Parts: sequence; C-alpha cells; structure tokens
Amino acid sequence: MGCKLLKIGQISDIHIGEDENLVQGIDVRANFLKALRSKSIEDMDLLVLSGDLANEDGEPGAYRFVFEQVKDLKVPVLVIPGNHDRLDTMAQFFDLQGKIHGEKCYFKYEIAGQTLFFLDSACGTVSKDQLDWLKAEAAKVQGEIFLFMHHPPCLCGHRFMDSRYSLKNKEEVQAVFAEIQNLTHIFCGHYHSHFELDMGRQKVHVAPSTQMQIDSYAPNFILKSSAPEWMAIEIGENFVETAVYLR
Repeated sequence: MGCKLLKIGQISDIHIGEDENLVQGIDVRANFLKALRSKSIEDMDLLVLSGDLANEDGEPGAYRFVFEQVKDLKVPVLVIPGNHDRLDTMAQFFDLQGKIHGEKCYFKYEIAGQTLFFLDSACGTVSKDQLDWLKAEAAKVQGEIFLFMHHPPCLCGHRFMDSRYSLKNKEEVQAVFAEIQNLTHIFCGHYHSHFELDMGRQKVHVAPSTQMQIDSYAPNFILKSSAPEWMAIEIGENFVETAVYLR
C-alpha cells in the first residue's frame, strides 16, 4: 500500500521579540501571522517551525506569543531550535518531552506512513551523538527518510551567510549523510533566502524567512525584502515537491 500524500508547512526564522516592538524596523509578529493564517498553510497535515523562533537570545515573550498562536491548530506543530533560541526556555512553552537528550533536541516523528527526523544545530554544529543516533535509527527504516535541521548542511551560494554563519562541521555532517542511503531530502532554514541544491544524491531545501530576506549576492548584510516568505512541502509516493509563498 502506498503512502498517502503528506503536506507540511515549514515556517522558519520568524525572530519574534520579547514584546510587540518592531524588530529591525519590521513587524515580525504580523509577518508570522500572515504565514500562519495563509490559505497555503490551512490544509497542511503538519507544521514545522524550523528554528530562530526568538529574535536574539531565547526571549520568553517570543515563545509565549508563538505558542499562543499555534496551540489551537488542528494539526501537530513541531519545533526545533535555531542559533537564536534557548532550548531550556523553549521547553517551557512547547512539548519537547522525550525530544531533549542532554542539551540537544533531536527526535524521530512518523506521520502518514513517512518517517521524519529532526536534528539540533543551534550551536552551529551537529553533535556526534546526533549523527550516530541518526545513522542507527535511519537503518531501521525500510523506505525513504526526510530530515529537518536549522542550518543547511552545505554551502548555498549565499555570499554573506556562507562566509559568516554556515554550519561549522558541515564536512563531517555531509560524510555521515552520504552513508545514509535512504536519506533523500533535507529541509532547513537559517539563511533568510530560498535555495534548492543537490548534495550528492540528496536534495537540500532551504526555506526563506518570515522576518526578512537577505540579499544572497552581497558579501555584506543587505536587506532584500521585509516581506514574509514560507515554504510548503508535499511528499508522496516517489516524489517531493516544494513551493514558496510570500506576502
């Protein structure tokens, strides 16, 4: 029997502040709500918030606001930390029971016949414990597996982010990923730009940000747009499709 179509909404890098004040002159709360309340998210089976929920350093008000907006959704909501999040504070608002191991948040999630894995790259690396766990757990799955993490596991051609904020141990991570034969698609954020890249036989999908988009051609930080963007993912039997939406 084939797997049913799985629809996932991915919202990344929302950078909510402690209160309603603008963040870098942007109403990030309104931007997040534009994505969350869009028709493109309405019929999803799962919503993933892929890191940097908080703006700077895990502001409690950020998690409180996000939780209040998503708590009544009729679909599961999964969160992973980004480099601006604090896991201990995030865990006060979101159900991370069984997902935190030591000081890292990583876990497996099964839905609609598909197996999704989530890794923690908040400190700028993916720990060896996580990579060993991923290899062992992936080997137990007969079909394809799909992975979410905050940082892209490779360079993306984004001059500013590649040179300053790329994953620090990307070579180690790539080597492990290459060994996992059933890992086919990797979904991430962090770069405030949309990319789709081939990394060997794996495809990397980088979601844009609801906070703002950064000019990928400039060597220094240049704001490209303060309009929110987000991604929708469809996974079916023998296909994966993504679409980016903006307001």
